[in-house]
Amino acid sequence: MFRRMNALIWLRNQILLSNKNLSVQILLPFMLVLLYKNFMEVSGMKLMFVCLSMAISMSIGMTISTMIAEEKEKNMLKTLLLSGVRYHEYILSVLIHPLILTVITLILFPVMTDANLEGIYIEYIAVMFLTTVAVMLINMCIGLLSDTQSKAQINGLPITFIVALLPMFSLAKEGVATVVSYTFMGAYTDFFIETNFSMSDNSIKILLLWNVILIVLTVLAIKKSKVIVTDKK
Repeated sequence: MFRRMNALIWLRNQILLSNKNLSVQILLPFMLVLLYKNFMEVSGMKLMFVCLSMAISMSIGMTISTMIAEEKEKNMLKTLLLSGVRYHEYILSVLIHPLILTVITLILFPVMTDANLEGIYIEYIAVMFLTTVAVMLINMCIGLLSDTQSKAQINGLPITFIVALLPMFSLAKEGVATVVSYTFMGAYTDFFIETNFSMSDNSIKILLLWNVILIVLTVLAIKKSKVIVTDKK
């Protein structure tokens, strides 16, 4: 198992290094932080509120759907399964780099934006990690159910806009804020907006429920994708 996982991780490294679109996709939110910080007078928490959701969506979420769909399009997934790679090993290998990116993003963004998280580090880690997991699961479903990389990008575009822009739209109109509160981005928005945010808020419970639902949907997507790949043999 460890030998196969090492081979899969090496394959992921090669894909990330060779795919320039993925590299730009991963780095773009970080470049935007530097751009906003140097050319706009925005406080640290506001800057992180605007840019972190984009990082979660583009750098982490879309990376998953793009990699899976690209490998399906090139029949790499079929080849890997025929060579003895287990499906759960493949899925785990897909998540390793996004999880590393999640840790790097959650550490770097407060530093880059000069955001003051004193006293709310636990809430920050919990909310952002659970939100990122939800986005990762959605994009995994998109990648597993898309035949080509272009289809995955098209199917994932609405999710990218929802994750990146919905929190900001919630500030503009009360009705939008109500809708956002029932989505997986509700806790993210409340963390930055509510002055007395705590882990007992309803938005956290809703986020946890979303994660449970998305785990079930991801399992179903994995089973369907596995059947399709097996039938193609």
